[in-house]
Parts: sequence; structure tokens; C-alpha cells
Amino acid sequence: MTRRRCATILVALLAFAAPRAAEASDPASAQMLFDQARKLMNEEKWAEACPKLEESQRLDPAGGTLLHLAVCREHEGKTATAWALYQDALSVAKRDGRKDRAKVAQERIDALGPTLPRIKLRVASATAALPKLTVSRNDVEIGRVLWDEAFPVDPGKLTLVARAPGKKPFTKIVDVPNKPGEIVVEVPALEGDSGGSASATPHEGSGDAGHAAPTEAGSTQRTIAYAVGGAGIVGVAVGSVFGVMSMTNRSTVESECRAPEYKLCSAAGVDAGESAIRNGNVSTVAFIAGGVLLAGGVALYFTAPKGNVAVTPAIGPGAASLGVSARF
Repeated sequence: MTRRRCATILVALLAFAAPRAAEASDPASAQMLFDQARKLMNEEKWAEACPKLEESQRLDPAGGTLLHLAVCREHEGKTATAWALYQDALSVAKRDGRKDRAKVAQERIDALGPTLPRIKLRVASATAALPKLTVSRNDVEIGRVLWDEAFPVDPGKLTLVARAPGKKPFTKIVDVPNKPGEIVVEVPALEGDSGGSASATPHEGSGDAGHAAPTEAGSTQRTIAYAVGGAGIVGVAVGSVFGVMSMTNRSTVESECRAPEYKLCSAAGVDAGESAIRNGNVSTVAFIAGGVLLAGGVALYFTAPKGNVAVTPAIGPGAASLGVSARF
């Protein structure tokens, strides 16, 4: 008999809904989810059906819903979870006197049990003695009573983590095959977490946190101050060079143009006059920008590390500016 036919027979056997208890919290919603899940199971859409059954069982616990959920989880590939659900369903069926459900549950328990993969933890004695030690599987804690027992797990990847205060966590990812067998995981002695205090988030008001940020901010601001001040010195130097060039051009104008208005000039005089104006403008802009940047650099240096400062210099034709914004 094929796996699909077995699933169809099981679903057909369980097709009737379980009687709902009088104290159910939301029987109407539970019944709706149950009916939707049965339809999805008939279509073999297990991943969609299982969550609906799980929620239905939460809203209104019932033996029939529990047995359907076990069937769904089995076909979803979560065989260990299904095996545990069949155990619960068997207990409920016996309590309710439902021999038909008890028979189905017992048959699946007997069939699945020998096929389950199992994990056994061996925790080093030094680790086991650590106070507040926790060992978890996919974020679910594994009690100490299971550490040396081969307990069943679902096939697939699972993450085992051992944690203790002041120690580096031990993490191991295990790829559990879909076949019977025992996987032994050794949890070694945990190493000391020497970098724990450095990576911890500082608490408000602590001495270290109160000094670290201003020191770093001050160093950054002084670096910016050096850059801005250096740019200012370069601006002054450029202004000086173009100022000298403008003065030289004016000397040529005086020698090539007729006094006193200097409007009658030779070709060389005209060119010299235009160059004098152009170089004079560049000199003026460079002097202004250089002076502003130099002053800004000095201000930045002497205000560090009081706040975060942003400097935005701007140079345009015949004008220069320095935008400074600060947050203290």
C-alpha cells in the first residue's frame, strides 16, 4: 500500500470532527479551522494544514483534532513530533473510550518508533558543573535528565547551544538524517569569555561610558580642524600668488596705457588690464575663503570635544562662505 493511500485511509478514518468540550474557549473558530485543515490534507498540502490544526487544538482541545495533527506532522516530515502527538492522542482516546482512534494512534506509534533519529548529549563535567548552564535545541532548553539519553528528534538541521555566564557559548549545527540512528554530540568545556566586558553595552551613568564617547568625538573634531585649517592656509597662499600676479598686470597697464584715465592702451595693455581684474578677483576670493577656513579650523580645534560639528565651505565668483553647524 502506497504512502499516499495510507494517508487517504487515515484521513478518511478521522474524517468526523471530535465532540467539543463545554468549556471550549472558541469552538466555532476551532471547527472552522479544523474543516479547512481537513480539506488541505486531502489535497496533501501538509505545511498549510498543520498550523490550522494546531490552532484549532489550542482554541478547543479535542481527541480527533489531536489525531489529525499527528497525521499532518508525520506527512510534513516531522516524525518525532508526530510520534509524540500520537502518544498524546492515544491517551486521550483511551480516556474517551474511543477504540477506533486508539487503534490508529497505537499503529502509528509502533510504526514510527523504530524509524526515529535520536540525539545523545555528552556534556563535559567541567561544563556541567557551571552555575546557570543551559543547553538548548533550536532555542528550546534541554533538561539535564535528557543529557545522557538518546531522545528522538525531527529530521533536518537543528542548532545546539550551550551557554553559561562568563563563558563563550558553544554552538553546533547538526544535520539529522531521515533514518534511524543515534547521533552523539559532545559539549566540551566552555572557554572563558575574556572579551565579554568590552563588547557589553555600557550602562547609563557608568564611568567608562561617560568618557569613551567624548574622547572619540574630540579626536575626530580635531582631525577635522586640522583639515579645515590647512585648507585655509592654502587659500591664503593662493590669494597671495594671484595678488602678486594682479599687481604685475597693473604695472603693465601703466606702461602700455596713456595716463591719467588709462583708456587708450595697446593690445598688450588691454590684455594686461583684463588679467589684472581676473587675477584680482581670484586673489580676493581666495583670501576670504582662506581666512574663513583658517578661523573655522581654529574654532573647531578649541571647541573639541564638546560636540559634533559639521563644516561646509562654499566658494563662488567674488564670494566665499563657511557654514558651521554644531550639536552640543
